Amino acid sequence: MPVTNGVADYTDLMTNFRRGHAKADPDILADVLGDGFEWHTHWFEATDPQTTGRVICGIDDMVAELQYRKENWTDVRFDDLREQFSPGLVTQTFTISGLDNGVPFANAAVDLYTVTDDDKITKKDTYWKYAAPARPGR
Repeated sequence: MPVTNGVADYTDLMTNFRRGHAKADPDILADVLGDGFEWHTHWFEATDPQTTGRVICGIDDMVAELQYRKENWTDVRFDDLREQFSPGLVTQTFTISGLDNGVPFANAAVDLYTVTDDDKITKKDTYWKYAAPARPGR
């Protein structure tokens, strides 16, 4: 694990992960994901955004999910990205918004990344906090 001023530093790892994620590039992802990688993700139907969760295993399944999103999600924005590092763990917070097959979504999110001693991501746990539905008079 890289250490800067006595603190874990996964800046390069996360920069490369984000690049591979954005491009859905299996070669880039192979450089940053460890054996047995799992993505414990939120999952919901666009018509009923109650999260049910799903586990995506390995690079090929991750790329397939990212390709699905590229084909079905539009106007996606990630804002307020923040990352905190500790040995073996990256905590990432951000907001995400867009359209899923024409249905708007906007959520606050937390991703927890488990990192091995050889600086590979073995698990990504994703949590979405859904905005409360608007109520009349509020």
